[in-house]
Amino acid sequence: MFASCFRAGAPPARNQRARRGFVLVTAAGIVLLVLLPAIGVAIDLGMMYLVQMRLSAASDAAALAGARALSRGVDDAAQRANAEATANTYFHANFPAGYFASTNAHVSSVAAIDSAYMRSITTTSSVDLPFLFLRALRLNQTTLRATVKSTRRDVNIMIVMDRSGSLNTAPAACAPLKAAAVNFVEKFSEGRDNVGLITFATGSRVDVALTPTFKTTVESTLNHLVCDGATNSAQGLWQGYQQLAGLAQTGALNVIVFFTDGLPTAVTESFPIKAGSPCATHTDKLGALSFGGNTIYGLYRWDAPAQPLATDQAVLSTPANCCNSCRFVTNGLTQVTTDVSNAPLTDHWGNSLNPANAYKSVTTSGTGLSITSATNIEHFSTNAADHAGLRIRRGDPDPLNSNRTLTGVTIFSIGLGAVVDDVLLKRIANDRTLTPNLVAAGNPGLYVWAANATELDLAFTRVASEMLRLAR
Repeated sequence: MFASCFRAGAPPARNQRARRGFVLVTAAGIVLLVLLPAIGVAIDLGMMYLVQMRLSAASDAAALAGARALSRGVDDAAQRANAEATANTYFHANFPAGYFASTNAHVSSVAAIDSAYMRSITTTSSVDLPFLFLRALRLNQTTLRATVKSTRRDVNIMIVMDRSGSLNTAPAACAPLKAAAVNFVEKFSEGRDNVGLITFATGSRVDVALTPTFKTTVESTLNHLVCDGATNSAQGLWQGYQQLAGLAQTGALNVIVFFTDGLPTAVTESFPIKAGSPCATHTDKLGALSFGGNTIYGLYRWDAPAQPLATDQAVLSTPANCCNSCRFVTNGLTQVTTDVSNAPLTDHWGNSLNPANAYKSVTTSGTGLSITSATNIEHFSTNAADHAGLRIRRGDPDPLNSNRTLTGVTIFSIGLGAVVDDVLLKRIANDRTLTPNLVAAGNPGLYVWAANATELDLAFTRVASEMLRLAR
């Protein structure tokens, strides 16, 4: 019986060995037939993903570079040819030959006019990628493709640039400013974009009206610019808006680039004459009131000729029947307070010197504002510039030009040095970083600060890059 029991226990041991063998064979089969092919497919698909990502990134970089290159060339045909060549060059620079053993890399870029104020460049690329493991399924390779379109809107730019005398003080920034502005102008497309130049000191002037053939004229004017006088920011800003509104290209990107190295120190108004003044019988005198240090000056010439003047400190032309007897004419510019009673609440261009949500507090005098304090002149000149920026961004009517309007103007402001008021320049530009912003309205712009003259070119370049980003 015991032997029988022993023999009866033998088959289970053999069965266990058989089962272990079956498991090993099955596992090996799963590895060979399932896991290894799955790993191989994953490797091939992973390579496809990496190559496709690189192909798309290279195409994207190419299209963007091509859009930027639309500024190079004397006409549209040359600009589009440059854009296509640049895009193709950027593609090959960003997609290495033989990337992950890929072959037959091909790129084609085509620049086109999409609409009246819109051009585009489309980059189409492809590459063949061989498979490593999917060959077992008779899949030898695949062709990957990418198509990227970058659109560039035409830009209308009024450069509103400070040329006050403070730019000549050590360290002098007048020459670096002109060089930076020239480099800025070079980044835009003649024949498509329009660029103009307004410079301001005690007064402002339209040195170059908006034009599609701007590079030679604007750059020559900048290079011959003389820096002298005070800082009439409000007038410069509003004249910039007048130029854009007059062009009236609502489909383009309309921009004011506003540069200053200091605080507003002047304003243009029709000043009321004091009772008892030798010129009291004459009408209000249009001119610019300013200060330097604690000395108050006026009335300065505000409508200068197109070409730069040696000085901005010229007395207004005075007809024989007007103001020759006024003390500020006969006895010097510092005598203005002996003839002028106050500063009206609104400047010649419709900008308020004491608006709602005024940035600076001011002192009144009669029906206007006191002009006996340099601080008060600075404050109401600042308010006028601040209000000009708000009115421009809102697209307010221009009372001097049949109430014409232009909505959608974007303002970029650049400040130089330690004297500038960063908050004011952020308010003028509607910079997103300013919180709270009591005058937020219209398109958000950008404020860029340059600590010194050596940073001016970088500041202008940053503004140009942001503008071209908005134009796409």
